[in-house]
Amino acid sequence: MSWTSRIISRRFAGIGEESTMDKLFNNNWLVKIISFVLALMLYGVVSAGDGGNAPGSTANVAVNPTQQTTVVNEKLAIRYDESQYVVSGAPQTINVHLNGSNESILKAKLPSTKSVYLDLTGMKPGTYDAQVHTRGFPSGLTVRPSPKTVRVTIQKKTSKELPVGVDVLNKDALADGYSIGDPAIDTKTVTVTGGENTVDSIAFIKGVVDVKNAADTVDKMISLHAYNNNGDQVDVTIKPSSIHVRVPIEQVLKKLPIKTETTGTPAKGYAVSSVEQSTNEVAVTAQDSEALNRIKALDPLPVSVDGLKKDKTFSVSVPVPSDAESVDPEKIEVTVHIEREDSDETSVESEDRSADSSTAAANSESADSSADSTSDSSTDKQTKDFTNIPIKVTGLENGKTASFVKDDQVAVSVSGTEDDLNQLTKNDLEAEVDLSGLDSGTHKVPVTAVTVNLSDKYKIKTLPETVSVRIS
Repeated sequence: MSWTSRIISRRFAGIGEESTMDKLFNNNWLVKIISFVLALMLYGVVSAGDGGNAPGSTANVAVNPTQQTTVVNEKLAIRYDESQYVVSGAPQTINVHLNGSNESILKAKLPSTKSVYLDLTGMKPGTYDAQVHTRGFPSGLTVRPSPKTVRVTIQKKTSKELPVGVDVLNKDALADGYSIGDPAIDTKTVTVTGGENTVDSIAFIKGVVDVKNAADTVDKMISLHAYNNNGDQVDVTIKPSSIHVRVPIEQVLKKLPIKTETTGTPAKGYAVSSVEQSTNEVAVTAQDSEALNRIKALDPLPVSVDGLKKDKTFSVSVPVPSDAESVDPEKIEVTVHIEREDSDETSVESEDRSADSSTAAANSESADSSADSTSDSSTDKQTKDFTNIPIKVTGLENGKTASFVKDDQVAVSVSGTEDDLNQLTKNDLEAEVDLSGLDSGTHKVPVTAVTVNLSDKYKIKTLPETVSVRIS
């Protein structure tokens, strides 16, 4: 029997029994070996067709384990006829999804000629869903913009001249004592350019200036913006985009010293020792700085001390000076301190009066004696008081300053004949302190008073006789 006949006979003989091939494929080790061999063969085919690992080949993309997906944000450009139209509604940037190798993605992130854009060339006014295009990205990348389309509105370009306004913020938050004037601008109108419908919707052009805590005129450049009737900002081009504004800030309040002046005479045997005020200054408000500058000082407040034997407090109204609108406070409290005069002078006066009375009684029956008595009474010593005499400072060393610890005025009591006293006025009196040779610090110094350009026929006394002076 030939070799072929034997194979055929064996083939038919094995019908109905498990074939040898089936047994082989049921063997796990054989399957593993065959799979390994096929894997080696596939690797060889891939390596042979790689062509030196050429970039961008399909085989390389299929098996490259470093392939990634990322998103980059790119500026969106718009191509259109800028001389005739205005485009609105497009976003500033677009997200772009990239899929590819690390190397390609890194290249896409570097500055290059790549771009993301809308091509509206040749399109007329209207609203469109424009496709987002990309170009210039590295080869081998899958590039997908998101969104793929953008709704934009194309309007006919137009320009209009509009007036400019200024809003002043925090008018009520100026520095104390200041007021605000009307703002002045160097540009009254501006040119607004944009889409025809957008420009027509503009209600006003305004800039804002903040004057919070301002104590001087505000002078600055401010930016301008366009707004519609709802107060929403409108996207248009404004030329010039900023203007110069000047907001006058004027001082309308200042504080001035206030003093009191006593009038009249206390009860006999009493004198004014000092005067105290609840405040020594008053805030004066005027309509504007010019009027305020005309107010130089406040008149003294008169306080009557007629017949006083003890301290008394007065509520004195502060008059509003000419050119002013108001004063603060409107009233101040003034306390006048009264003290008894020295007993020696009182005793002398009493003795004189007693002697005169005795003489008059002893000679009351004689007409000539009565006449003599009348003549003597005209030469009796009397006393006249003057208050609020300013104290002058003399003898102060150069470079030093002096201030009074309490009062810078004294009361002056002058004794003399009735005729002489009637000729004496407040302007004839001076009071002073001599600070010669005194160093820095607080010193108690005597006050001297004299009559100016008059004879020494008066006896003068100051109340108080000494004052405290601080030298610095």
